[in-house]
This record gives sequence, C-alpha cells and structure tokens, in this order.
Amino acid sequence: MNPITPISGWLLFKAVEIDVVHPGFAGHILRCSTERRHVIAAYLSRRMHVLRFETEGELGAFLSCASHDEILRAAFTSVPVGYRKALGRGGHQPYIRRYYTYLHALMSSDRRPSMLRLISHLPNVNPTRLRVARALPADLRQPNLVMALKDQRIARDVADLIQLLQEAGSDRKAMVRSIAVVESFGELRDWARRWAFRVQLPAHPVPHGDGYTPVQTGEELKRLALRHRNCARNYLANTLEERSAFAIVYQGKSEAVVHLIREADGWVLDELYGIENSEPDAELVQRAETHLARHGISRRGQRPRPERRWSALRSIAGHMDYGGGWHLD
Repeated sequence: MNPITPISGWLLFKAVEIDVVHPGFAGHILRCSTERRHVIAAYLSRRMHVLRFETEGELGAFLSCASHDEILRAAFTSVPVGYRKALGRGGHQPYIRRYYTYLHALMSSDRRPSMLRLISHLPNVNPTRLRVARALPADLRQPNLVMALKDQRIARDVADLIQLLQEAGSDRKAMVRSIAVVESFGELRDWARRWAFRVQLPAHPVPHGDGYTPVQTGEELKRLALRHRNCARNYLANTLEERSAFAIVYQGKSEAVVHLIREADGWVLDELYGIENSEPDAELVQRAETHLARHGISRRGQRPRPERRWSALRSIAGHMDYGGGWHLD
C-alpha cells in the first residue's frame, strides 16, 4: 500500500464529498500515485464529460477502479501522446481546474510544436512551467532554461534582453546555444552580464580629442572599472540607454575617468575620478573640462539657466524659478 500523501484545495473537498457515498474514495486519492491523482483531477475538473454517471457513488467506483486511459477517455474522448506522462511529472498537489483542459488542448494540437517538444523533456510539468514557456519565443523553449526561471515576468525579461542584444549586434543563435545550459538564476545573471559586455555602446556625445578617449564598447567599460577599481561597470545599462557615457582623460602616464550624464536639456559632466574614485590630478581635470567645454558640456549644476520671459521680474522682485528644469512648449 502506498504511503499517504496529503492534498488540499478543491480536489480534497470533492474527494470527501464522493467518499460520503463511496467509502474509501478519499483514502484512494490520498494513497494513489501522482499520475493517477492528476488523472482523477483531470476528470473531476471537467464541466462536460464524455462519460457521465447518475450518482456520485457510481462515479467514485469508476474512478477507484478504472485504468488511467479509461478515466481520461471518459473526460476528453482522446488521450494525446505524452499527456499521461506529463500529468505524472506534476507535483503531489492538484492544480487549478482549467490547467488540465489547457494541457490536454495544448498536447492535442500541432500548432505549437516547440511546446510539445519542451513538455516531453521537462522534469516537472505544472502551470508555472507552462506560463514560463509561453512567455518565451520558440527558440528559447529549452528545458533547462524553463526550469531555471521562477516566473513568467523573468521569462519576458529574458526574451526582451535577447532581442535587445540581437539588435545591438549579438548573434542570436550563439546566445540561444549558450543560454540553453543555464540551470539557475545565478547562472542566468552571469550569462546576461557576459553577453551584455560584448556589445557596442552608443556613440559617445563628445568626439575623440588630444588626451580624451571615449569608451566605446562594453568590454572597454569593464576593463576601465577593473583598472581604476571603481563601479563603472554597473553603469552598463545606463550607458546603453544613452543616459551615461564614459571616457578616459590622460596626460603621460596619468589618467582619470570622465563620467557624463544626460539631463533634460543635454549632456553634462557628472564627475571625474582617479583610482578608486580618488581626486584626480588637477591638470587632468583642466584638460577634460577644456575639451568638454569646446563641445558645449559643462559641469552638472553649472550650466547657465535659459532666459525666461519674466526673468526681469525674478531679478527685481526676487521671485523663484520653481521647476526651473521644466521644458514648456
């Protein structure tokens, strides 16, 4: 006799209801295999059955004794190839009622071959795994990846990220091959970082100049962070969004990191950094500021405010320019 596996939810209430008129049915549900429990749940989840019973006692007797295929045919008419095995790879607890009909319809159709291939290789088949798989494009429906993603929100992020990396010049087929072996969220994070640092960055807002070299690739940004022992690599997403830009200013063997940020009215110099964010050499600061000034870029907070229509009133009466950064048409 199989050990008792507790269950909860709608299937438990239904099992107790049937057990009243067919004693032993609840015990059968609690002791049966995982596959049989989900087979019975699949039948009981249906509103319209192929084979219906006059009394719950007859239903209990049938579900207690019939084979798995007989129960499924009584619920759906046909049993798709692999449906029983998919049910057997579910958890011990029953799933929401509509899951069983959805899985049956999915496996009865040839419209989504990538889903059918995936289901046949998933070690665990449940609503969460199917939602994750549906959020991924067909070429990303890899068993290891689907098992590694905890929910469909992350799955959508993965799909979006691969599309962005592809648009930035990365080889999609190579990315798909490499992500197929990911088995945990930690490995996924490492994969994302590795591929993101390979991309070309947007055009730097200031041209190359004497002693001024823009950072143009993700790899260059990573090397800069390692060499200067700072957190510049964490700005990769901002840089790709053209909200940050980095450069190196140098003179002889001395160099510093230039960090530009884009505000509502254009690019400004956020700061210059030496090794480990130390104060850079004064000559380097002057060199960087001079080069940037030639291209209309000043330090953050030092850009002259644009003249407003009522500036004269502010000047004389002392009124403040509230929301001074707003751009009004």
